[in-house]
Amino acid sequence: MRVQAGTVEPVPQNTSSGWGQVPKGGICSDYSQQVVVAVLRQVGTDSCETPAPASAPVFLSGEAADGVLRRHKRHNTGIFEEVLEGDLERECMEEVCDLEEAREIFENDGNTMEFWARYVDGDQCKSSPCQNQGSCNDHLGYYTCSCPSGFTGRNCEIVVAKRCDVNNGGCMHFCESMGTFGAKCSCAKGYKLLEDGRNCDPETEFPCGRTAMAPSGSAFTRSLLGHENASLENATSTTSPPSTPAGTTASLPATSEPTTIRSRKKLPWWRHVGAGPTEEPPRALKRIVGGEVVIPGEIPWQAALVARPSGQLFCGGSVLSERWVVTAAHCLVEGQGNFFIRVGEHSVFIHEDTEQDLEVMEQHIHPRYNASVSLYNHDIALIYLKSPITFSPTVRPICIGPKAFTEALVKEASPATVSGWGRTRFLGFTADTLQKVKVPFTDRTECKSSSSARITPVMFCAGYYDEAKDACQGDSGGPHANSIHDTWFLTGIVSWGEECAKDGKYGVYTRLSLYYRWIKHVTGLTKHRLAFDVEDPDHEPDISPL
Repeated sequence: MRVQAGTVEPVPQNTSSGWGQVPKGGICSDYSQQVVVAVLRQVGTDSCETPAPASAPVFLSGEAADGVLRRHKRHNTGIFEEVLEGDLERECMEEVCDLEEAREIFENDGNTMEFWARYVDGDQCKSSPCQNQGSCNDHLGYYTCSCPSGFTGRNCEIVVAKRCDVNNGGCMHFCESMGTFGAKCSCAKGYKLLEDGRNCDPETEFPCGRTAMAPSGSAFTRSLLGHENASLENATSTTSPPSTPAGTTASLPATSEPTTIRSRKKLPWWRHVGAGPTEEPPRALKRIVGGEVVIPGEIPWQAALVARPSGQLFCGGSVLSERWVVTAAHCLVEGQGNFFIRVGEHSVFIHEDTEQDLEVMEQHIHPRYNASVSLYNHDIALIYLKSPITFSPTVRPICIGPKAFTEALVKEASPATVSGWGRTRFLGFTADTLQKVKVPFTDRTECKSSSSARITPVMFCAGYYDEAKDACQGDSGGPHANSIHDTWFLTGIVSWGEECAKDGKYGVYTRLSLYYRWIKHVTGLTKHRLAFDVEDPDHEPDISPL
């Protein structure tokens, strides 16, 4: 029906559209009840029964009709709006306001912009995009999330503990980034991933990187990326000799005479090696100052390259598996003679019934190694044995890991352990007992500035600026190893240096992380075709740290 001032007229029926029809339930249906009841009261009835079709107009006075359909217009009761206090509903809801009017209402820039962002382009936070209880902040055309502790990402969707660059993603061994899905843990060969998805458990009796000795609890033991680097002063001041298990005797330094342990004066071993045990001084162990005597079984992956027929240990190596040993390429080039591999060695002049001598079947020098150009660039080689090594408490392999893992380990788990039977001082006597020394990682800029020779991107430095701790002649090819969660990983190969433990000079090592895929390919751990034999060190050559 149409209500006009003074009349109530029937509304024409339109059966096709349904508009104007009396709704089901009569004129007392929800949407028209209030209007109709008001009209009925004006004509003297309160009945909600469906009336008979109107046959004549129903007249109301103008005052009564206005009382039913009055339109309440907004106005300021005759006062100019400019003099009134700002009203959000009046200014911006009933009308369209501008930023200046909104500012007058809120009287605060922060609240104004928060309102204006929603007012102009809608509430970007309406869909609650922030996950893991993150709070959403609306902006013009975009939003940001304030993430609670432990979460990050645009929508707080990434768990920080599962990022590989934060505490190794919580992984015991290797961490693989999965983008927005966090990180995935995996284990070294010979280990299985536990149900927690993080820890690794040995599957074999002699897993790589583990020794038969209990963890030493040294101040140098750290979790990968889990702690800030301690100062060099603190690190060196807390060093203590290893504990000696029952039934084992170890002689310790008696003087502070500078002594060190690596084959790297860029001269063949036979130019420095003495005539034999008869030339050893009466107190050989007195020379162990820069390093320490290794307890049997403490470094079970240590191998020695032994020359024939002299029986001299001219280079070191590391056991990777039952048939593979890794060493420095220059050891194979400089040696130029027949040699064999010895594992399980501890004291050179004492037969301890733990030694194993094995013949060499194949030598795999890295394809980019070129001694005529550089004796130490790409200084890595693999040796395949004719017969397998028999693993025991004193003979075990060391683990290797992918590039990102090894790069982080060599820096954050510093200092590393270097071992060998090399000279205990420059041009001095060789050691008769396996020795070790701890050397910290050296910043690449400092490393390069310390040497007159070129430090290529496939090398890194380690050692002390002014302390007599280093590797020396006879230790080339030996292990530079770091530990994480009581598991040792090979991170470098002893390569070269300028003299031994010379002030302002550092030891230079082959950067093993760049050869991980090549090692796996040559040793048969991977069957697919090798795309490249050395990984890109830094994307831009020779500019960034390690």
